[in-house]
Amino acid sequence: MESLSVVGIVVALALLMFLAMRGFSVLVIAPFCAIIVALTSGIPLMEGLGGAYMEGLGGFVIRFFLVFMLGALFGKYMEDSGAALSISNSLLNLTGRDKPYRALISIMIICAVLTYGGVNLFVIVFSVIPLARPIFKALNIEWGLLMAPIALGAATFTMTMVPGTPALTNIIPMSYLGTHATAAPLVGLVASIVVIFVGCWYMKIQINKSQREGKGYEEPSQGVGQSTTQSVIDNNKPNVLLSLVPPVVLLIAMNIFKVNVVIALVLGIVVAAILFSKYIPNQLMTLNKGASNAIMPLFNTCAVVGFGSIVAITAGFAVISSALLSIPGSPLISLTIATNILAGVTGSASGGLGIALQALAPVYIDLGLNPEVIHRIASIASGGLDALPHNGAVITLLTAAAVSHKDGYKHIFWTAVVAPIVASIPAILLAVLLY
Repeated sequence: MESLSVVGIVVALALLMFLAMRGFSVLVIAPFCAIIVALTSGIPLMEGLGGAYMEGLGGFVIRFFLVFMLGALFGKYMEDSGAALSISNSLLNLTGRDKPYRALISIMIICAVLTYGGVNLFVIVFSVIPLARPIFKALNIEWGLLMAPIALGAATFTMTMVPGTPALTNIIPMSYLGTHATAAPLVGLVASIVVIFVGCWYMKIQINKSQREGKGYEEPSQGVGQSTTQSVIDNNKPNVLLSLVPPVVLLIAMNIFKVNVVIALVLGIVVAAILFSKYIPNQLMTLNKGASNAIMPLFNTCAVVGFGSIVAITAGFAVISSALLSIPGSPLISLTIATNILAGVTGSASGGLGIALQALAPVYIDLGLNPEVIHRIASIASGGLDALPHNGAVITLLTAAAVSHKDGYKHIFWTAVVAPIVASIPAILLAVLLY
């Protein structure tokens, strides 16, 4: 029965990934794949779906509904007020717009600053692409290269590594482990330095290669254009100092005063609502839209967490867990591999992380690992294989930029998959030495 259960898990995971890549909603395919797991593991369907699956889904909603909703509201205020664009334009003016490689670095910095300031990745995509288009056109940069700085700046170190980031992948472990957003700070900083170095090295190689081959800017036929955010750009918007106040308040509240993330987000939203009142003509619309923006990401994540919950009670998962835990060396190696695999199969960093911590965190704590190390290493690992081609953010980025997987995904793969996995190696070594 154990062998059949293992086969069922592997088949269900493979099917989940395949169907997600084919465009099926995870809300549909996650419970379907959970049925496969239940049938091959001898679990009665109603016990599996009505019990473990719904308990996992519902438990995640209870833990993180407010974080998802408030985070989306904060990002919407930054978007609708023009604050995100004001910060982006100011950074571009500082770093310059006249050299191709410098332009890529500038866009990476913009994405990193916005992400660390609590702006949602999807907001960044639709804010940065219109800003990048005239720069790429003026400097004759191959348009597909835009994927690299966006992925590196928004989906790597500020998402999982830098201490204190308000990203979900840094907040989720806090609930399971009782840790803080600045958990294992030196480990996170070292990983950040490595991932930035690898990503920038890759961008330098690619921009040089593109120029040698005579590749330049070609106007995409579709995708996000100036019209998407032009109304905000043309209207009066807050200056950069005012624009930075809400993100700074959020970060200070979380990381200096150790305020609960929910309270910190509420504080950030209140400050944004007051400071940006004259820049947002209809705050009710911003509130409603921001709240609506949280629902789909939340339930997509809940769906895969529910799937992971039913997997976790099977005999096959016990076999797989035992195999992972028996990997030679530090338990951090098995934690990294397990989290990467779960994030990759589900196509979700937060979903894979939630599954891994829910099922494995107690095991690693019993092995004597410091909760702060579990927090940081698991968070870093969740940002590796999650960015495979079926990841929702990857598809959104490519679609918004009107870049095909063929032309653009390799840049995402090297900056958001390879670079974080490479960075996890010194992170593990340092964690073993320090903790």
